[in-house]
Amino acid sequence: MSTTSLPTPDRTDRWWEELPAGRNRLRGRAHLHSDAPELRLDGIWEFRYGSRADGSDLGERAEIEVPGLWQLQGHGAPQYTNVVYPIPRDVPHVPDENPTGHYSRTVAVPAGWAEDLAAGARVLLRFQGVDSAAKVWIDDAEIGVTAGSRLTQEFDVTEALAGPGEHRLDVRVVQWSVNTYVEDQDMWWASGIFRSVDLLLRPADGIHDLVTVADYDPATGRGSLRAAAYDRSGSPLEARVEIPALGLSASTGEEMLVADEVRPWSAEDPHLYEATVRTAGETVSLRLGFRRVEVDGEIFRVNGERIVFRGVNRHEADPVVGRAQHAGNQDLDVALMKQHNLNAVRTSHYPPHQRFLEVCDEAGLYVICEGDFETHGFHADSTGGEDGTGAAEGPAQNPLFEESLLERSDRFVRRDRNHASIVMWSIGNEAASGPVTEAMVARVREIDPTRPVIYEQDYAAEYVDVFSLMYSTVGDTEQIGRRELSPGYQDKLTRMLRSFALDVPDGHFASPPALSKPFLWIEYAHAMGNGAGSLAEYMELTERYPALHGGFIWEWIDHGLETTDAEGNRIHGYGGDFGERLHDGNFVADGLVLPDRTPSPALLDAKHHYSPVGLEVWPGRVRVTNRYAFSDLTHLRAEVSLDAQSSWQELELPATAPGGSAEVPLPVHDGATTTVRLTTREEQGPVPAGHLIVSADHVDAERLRSGLTPPVAEPLAPTQGEDGSWILGPARFDDLGRLVALGDLQVESAGADLYRAPVDNERARTRYPLEARWKRIGLDVARRRLVGIEAEGDALVIRTRLGLDGSALGADVAERWRGDASGADVQVTVTPSAFWPEDLPLPRIGWTFALPSRPDQVQYTGYGPHESYPDTGGGTTFATWHSSLADLQVPYVFPQENGNRAGVVRACLSGGSGPSLGLRAAAGLGLAVRPWSSAELDERAHDGALRPDGRTWVTLSAALHGVGSAACGPIPLPQYVLPAREETFSFRLEAQRP
Repeated sequence: MSTTSLPTPDRTDRWWEELPAGRNRLRGRAHLHSDAPELRLDGIWEFRYGSRADGSDLGERAEIEVPGLWQLQGHGAPQYTNVVYPIPRDVPHVPDENPTGHYSRTVAVPAGWAEDLAAGARVLLRFQGVDSAAKVWIDDAEIGVTAGSRLTQEFDVTEALAGPGEHRLDVRVVQWSVNTYVEDQDMWWASGIFRSVDLLLRPADGIHDLVTVADYDPATGRGSLRAAAYDRSGSPLEARVEIPALGLSASTGEEMLVADEVRPWSAEDPHLYEATVRTAGETVSLRLGFRRVEVDGEIFRVNGERIVFRGVNRHEADPVVGRAQHAGNQDLDVALMKQHNLNAVRTSHYPPHQRFLEVCDEAGLYVICEGDFETHGFHADSTGGEDGTGAAEGPAQNPLFEESLLERSDRFVRRDRNHASIVMWSIGNEAASGPVTEAMVARVREIDPTRPVIYEQDYAAEYVDVFSLMYSTVGDTEQIGRRELSPGYQDKLTRMLRSFALDVPDGHFASPPALSKPFLWIEYAHAMGNGAGSLAEYMELTERYPALHGGFIWEWIDHGLETTDAEGNRIHGYGGDFGERLHDGNFVADGLVLPDRTPSPALLDAKHHYSPVGLEVWPGRVRVTNRYAFSDLTHLRAEVSLDAQSSWQELELPATAPGGSAEVPLPVHDGATTTVRLTTREEQGPVPAGHLIVSADHVDAERLRSGLTPPVAEPLAPTQGEDGSWILGPARFDDLGRLVALGDLQVESAGADLYRAPVDNERARTRYPLEARWKRIGLDVARRRLVGIEAEGDALVIRTRLGLDGSALGADVAERWRGDASGADVQVTVTPSAFWPEDLPLPRIGWTFALPSRPDQVQYTGYGPHESYPDTGGGTTFATWHSSLADLQVPYVFPQENGNRAGVVRACLSGGSGPSLGLRAAAGLGLAVRPWSSAELDERAHDGALRPDGRTWVTLSAALHGVGSAACGPIPLPQYVLPAREETFSFRLEAQRP
């Protein structure tokens, strides 16, 4: 590594604050796979760290990995904010204290390039991602300045590297720059050269840029190809295009009609044709998908068919290297998406790593590719909420930013436009609306008129092609589907536009252009922690209203970063865990997969409701609905189980055309359950053969209940001991009426339970801050008082009062116990106070106890295999499931209520140091089994900090409050709200020896 001196600091050159941003960069162009030589410069670089952008205080030399982020390699610390800027809003300036990393390495032009250089080739230096701006030198001579952290930047360095031998490459990267103001994108603020750096040899007669349009006519089945090649001056270049599989060979610059029918590309059948574009000096290889994208009135079509987006928003994140990404993450993410029935992804809020788009082409995902642009911090500041205080000065209405933002839009579209998977462009996210954003949309259309353009904050859809909103409720979305907005909803949308300091007249939304265009949820169903709720209701709307085209769950992955807390626990850190003064806590952990890419229950829920095939099961028949746009069902295998999934038999599944449905007869039987599932017959890209697509069942509750009724046993009368305790068969109760043992099985802390640990959607910064209200009245620490114990025949009746500190609120509890030689039955009635506030739901109505013997294996008969709550749990079916105690837990980044299994009628807890515990509940109850209490879940701030307390905690829930999406989206629908109602439920407990 060279040890020569660094470039001399120039305090007069504030390149990081310039508008227009960037210097001396080449115009954006397509990212091409070429046989022209290139040299990857990734690896270990020399690194110096300082706090001044001019480099005047850089520290000692160290080493750093490229690609990488310096905050995750021991220099400074990451910071997370969702909306507000972590620096003063002082356009175009940034603070003098500006974390700066100076990268250096030597570079030499390979000897084998000499002949090409002599023939007029050029050498380009390419940066695929640098956050947030960088100045580049070679041998102390300035090369240029980058702008656009997630945009490819290229510099012509031919003359700079013309001399013999090694040259010194210096790259000074600043954390804060004028780019910061347009890159406020709800993710970790972290800096560095985080994507690859390359040295490219560009032949004199090479293909500098290439534009392809592979069209498909659904009426004729014919394809056509337009290809245009350009030299480095931007002039058209004649090249030869060949697609061997189609027998096509033609020159660029002319439309090439494919004589025979082509196999079109879609997310269902992502067929790609290998193609080459060749000049004398270079051959470019690419994979072309023939498809047509169009907006037809209120319908969005691909290849002539209406498309429903069953999608997710995706940030680039990794728990170890952050936004830099491990190479395999691109393929893994797409594989997981396809395996869970997702068909679309929005690249929020910037163009992704190139490999991700290639995998979307190959595996089949519809992509909304988004520009590197968000200015959310102009909507709010750290003194209050999101109030639009800075919208008037924001870039959407500020001509100072126009040239830079147009150049950003130009650059990202040019890079990615050859990808078949991209079906729509988005200029950016949450950056208000105004003449600048309107000009950006126009620029995108100018570069690529073949795809629609979307931008959510054009709320009336006056200059975009597709109407979109974030987090609209089910009810509001239905109005959009009906093409008729209520006066109240019109007023709401008007206020949203006025928050951008736009002069919007009353009545603006009475008949807006939006209602004549397709509609998308650009974000909906916030998947933070235990959520998001009501996917079933959202997706049902897309089947009723043609203009509703689905949308994108927020978001794909929790952005937790691996770190250690003060107690030495390995945790996934979030905002505030790295010493930040200003942060937004765990709002960065809101994905369908956990930080290590383990699917969360929310992804399994989405898989069911995103299924391309709908199943409705009744006794003796199943209705199969084909939701595919292009495919019949011959690639799927159907099976039925008549014995709660203990065995399966194949069904004859009709081919069923796209959009069609059919009823399939099922065997008639006397059992209580009928389960149907569909699996893949053969491997389909990353989806293996035999993979479950969807399952559904019918459970006959009466038959199930009758099958669970045990033979009538001889009842045993309760007896009272001298110390006031009671015995009822194997059950023992202390003098306060609490169950303390069941035979040899010790029991602790048993009793009625009205509380559960809050989920993220109920915390302080949400739209529905139930946690604070529940804790304000002490619901988390309710006090139990014995009212009375008495024997009534063969029953022991225990009456208690659950009271709340400082309040007359509470609940009366009656437990009616009966026992026999093998166990005890109880009927519990919980009656909340009659004057309980109508707008304050209960978290739970149930019964909790702890087992000091610590059983760690659970077999249960109920809905599984994953957790479910009133408004989640899609894809769970009724069967007998087996699980370890550990696997019943969901390690959400921020601990919260989790792990409930619904409709459990029978369970056995085994292992540990005592007898097994048998549970029966003929009517079905929720079951949660944990190595810690709800109080522990409630107290800890990180999953890695949870500590077992030497007990196994068991909670039976007769009713639960829904989880909703209120961390960012709507509150639970009314049918999932748990009011303070009287509830009666029953169950049986048995201690069982092996």
